[in-house]
Amino acid sequence: MSLWLTPDELAELTGYRKGKRQKLALGQMGIPFVSRALDGYPMVSRSIFEQDAIKVKRNGKTAN
Repeated sequence: MSLWLTPDELAELTGYRKGKRQKLALGQMGIPFVSRALDGYPMVSRSIFEQDAIKVKRNGKTAN
């Protein structure tokens, strides 16, 4: 499994396929990302979402 979200996962998260729109959506959602130097495509670390899942599990709450 990759350390970064795949392009399909990123498109599902943001609702956009184009990198520029994805960056805008990620910024509005407050999700941290970095841009690839080669083409500026946004990269989101998978660990951000794994940490949220662990917090939910520890608190005994279910994610809606």
